Amino acid sequence: MNKVSGDFFSTRTVKVGGLTQVVKTYVESWIVDAPVVTINKSDAHITGTVRFWKGTHPVTSVEVIVSWSNGAITGAVATFTGGGVAGAPYACKYRSDCFRDVNLELDYCQSVDIEPKVPVYNSHGHNNRPADLAERTLTIESSYKDAGIAVTIDAVHTVIDDSAPGFASWSVGELHDAMETSFGKYNSGWPAWNLWGVQAGLFDSAGVGGIMFDAAAGFGGAGRGPDRQGFAVFRNHTWFTNLVSNPATQDEAWAMRHFLYTWVHEAGHAFNFLHAWDKARPDSLSWMNYDWKYDQRNGADAFWGNFRFRFDDDELLHIRHGDRAAVIMGGDPWASGGHLESPPGAMTVSGPGSDIELTLSAKDYFDYMEPVAVEFRLRNTGDAPVLVDSRLDPRYGNTSVYVQKPDGTVVLHESVVCFYGLPELVTLAPAPTDGGSDGSDRYSELVQLAYGTVGFVFDQPGQYLVRAVYSTDGVVQASNTLPLRVGFPVSKEEDRFAPEFFTREVGLTLAFEGSMSPYLSRGLDALTEAAERFSGAPLGVKAATAVAQSVGDDFYRRQKDKMVKHHSADPQRALSLTEPVLASYQQEGGRSSNLAYRKLVELRTDLHAKSDDAAAAKSEVETLAKDLGSRGAHASVVAQVKELIPSTPAARSRRSAPRKPAK
Repeated sequence: MNKVSGDFFSTRTVKVGGLTQVVKTYVESWIVDAPVVTINKSDAHITGTVRFWKGTHPVTSVEVIVSWSNGAITGAVATFTGGGVAGAPYACKYRSDCFRDVNLELDYCQSVDIEPKVPVYNSHGHNNRPADLAERTLTIESSYKDAGIAVTIDAVHTVIDDSAPGFASWSVGELHDAMETSFGKYNSGWPAWNLWGVQAGLFDSAGVGGIMFDAAAGFGGAGRGPDRQGFAVFRNHTWFTNLVSNPATQDEAWAMRHFLYTWVHEAGHAFNFLHAWDKARPDSLSWMNYDWKYDQRNGADAFWGNFRFRFDDDELLHIRHGDRAAVIMGGDPWASGGHLESPPGAMTVSGPGSDIELTLSAKDYFDYMEPVAVEFRLRNTGDAPVLVDSRLDPRYGNTSVYVQKPDGTVVLHESVVCFYGLPELVTLAPAPTDGGSDGSDRYSELVQLAYGTVGFVFDQPGQYLVRAVYSTDGVVQASNTLPLRVGFPVSKEEDRFAPEFFTREVGLTLAFEGSMSPYLSRGLDALTEAAERFSGAPLGVKAATAVAQSVGDDFYRRQKDKMVKHHSADPQRALSLTEPVLASYQQEGGRSSNLAYRKLVELRTDLHAKSDDAAAAKSEVETLAKDLGSRGAHASVVAQVKELIPSTPAARSRRSAPRKPAK
C-alpha cells in the first residue's frame, strides 16, 4: 500500500514487588502517506513527511533504516525531525511479519458445541468463484493474516450450558450481559488486542445469523468496560443447515463458506470496521459488505463470483496503518475513526421519477430527555407492484440516518447493535390512480433514535434535522428532511435529573428494548424513577414502556458457564406500568402516535398472553383497531391490527416465536 506507520510510546522503569520492570504507555500514532524507499544490499532507507492522526504538530519528517543480514531482518532505526530539529533515534527490534497481534476467545453454547467449531473452507469448494482464484484453505486466522493481522484463537474454549428450561433464543441484552461477564477479567487492562466471540443457537429474530452486539456501559470496573469487544454467530440459522466439517456437495460448501464469512465479518466490527455502504462503497468486494446486498446492485451471484476473500484497500489502510486508538479493541468507540468524521452519504439526494418514496415523520416537538422515535415509511409511487425489504431500522443495514444537531454538525446515527440476517420482503401494491389508497401501497415502522454509538444524539435543546437513505435491491432512495425540536427543561427537577438520565446504562437499556442485566441496573433504576417522577409526561410514558419491556420478559444470565434464569417475567407489573401509557395514547388522538400506540398494544397483548388472559388481549386489540379506524388509518392497517389477537398464550411468547417487525 506504499505506507509507513507507527506508534509512539513513553517508557519508564519501575520496581514492583522488588522486581524491576518497564512500563510502556501509548501516546499517539503517525503515518507516512507517500514514503520514498531506497533498497541497498543490507538495508532499506525510508523517508517521508509524517502525518499525525490527532493534535497539532510542527512539520515533521522521518528516516527509517531497516537492516538485514543473511536474509533475516536485524532491526530498524527511526529518526524524526520536527521543526528542523532532529530528535534522538529510536532503535526498533524486529517482532513479527504482521501489523497487529490479536487474541480471540471463542466460547460455545452447549447446544451448538458441535463440529465444525471453526470454519475451514477450500477456496475452490464452491463453483461460484472468480475463475482465476488460487486454491487454498481459508480460516479465520488466514483471512486476517491476509490483512496483516495475526489472530490467535485460544486453544481452550468455554462451554456455556444453555439448557435452562424456556431458554430458546438470545436477546441483545442477554448477549451484552454474557460479554460483560466473559470479559470481566480484562476490565482493568483495556484497551487491548483481545476480542470475544460466542457461537449461540438462535437470536430472538430468527433471520439474524450474526451480530455485533457490544456496546459497553462506560469505563471503570465490571460492566463498565469499553466498546468493540464481542460478537456472536448463530449456529442454528438456516444458513448453516448443511454445515459439515468436510463439505462434499455444493450446498455443504456454500454453508461452510458462509460460516467463514459470518465469523470474519462480525469480528471485523471489533476492529472498528463499518459496513461497506456506510462508507459510501456499496460495490466494495469486501468481507464487510453483504453478499445479497451487493447482488441486488450487480446481479445474482455477482458477489461470490468476484469476491477474493479480502478486505478492500481502504479497510486495509485502516487495520494496518490506522490510528491505533481507532483500531484496538476498547479504544475509540465503534464508528469513530472509521472514515466517518464527515459522513459520506449525508448529502445523498434522490432525483425525481423514483417508484419508491421514503418519508420520515414525527411530531415536531419533543420534551427534554424524551426518547426520540421517528416513523419511516416506504411508499410505492409507480404503477407496478414493488418488492422491498421491510427492515427499516438502521441496525439491519438498509437505512442510514443522518442528524444535523443544533450546532450545525452532522452525525451518522449508528445503532449500537448490528444485525446480519435475511431480508424480510413485503410487496407494495401499485399507487392508486384515483388518488385514494387502502394502505397496501406503503409500509411503516417506528424507529427508535434516542441512543446510538455516539451516545444520546438528541441530548441538547434546539432544532434538529433528520434525513435517511434507504439502500437495498438496487434502490438508493433519500428521504425528506425532517425538522424536529427538542425543548428546554421546564423545571429544576428535570434539569437536575438529566445527568442521571443521559448515561450509557439508560441509553443501552433503551437501545436493547429492555434489559435486566445487573451491568445496566443503574439504567433501569433511572428509567423506573423517570416513569414515576414524570408520569403522564412524554418522558414518563416512554420510560415506563422501557421498564415494562425489561420486567415483562424472562432474562437469562451466564453464571459459572451455565445460563440460568435471572429474572422471571412479571407480566402483571409490566401491565400496571403501561396502564397510564395506554391511557395517554388513547386520549391523545393524533395520528403521530398511531405507531407507538400499536407497538404498546403489541407489547401488552404479549403480556396478557403470558397472564393467560386472552379476553383482555382481544379487548385491547379491538379497541386499538377501532381507534385507528376513527383516526383515519387505512383499511389494510386496521385488518393487520386485528391479526394481533393471539390464538394461544405461546403464540405471543418471545421464547417460542422470535420477534417480527410490525407493518
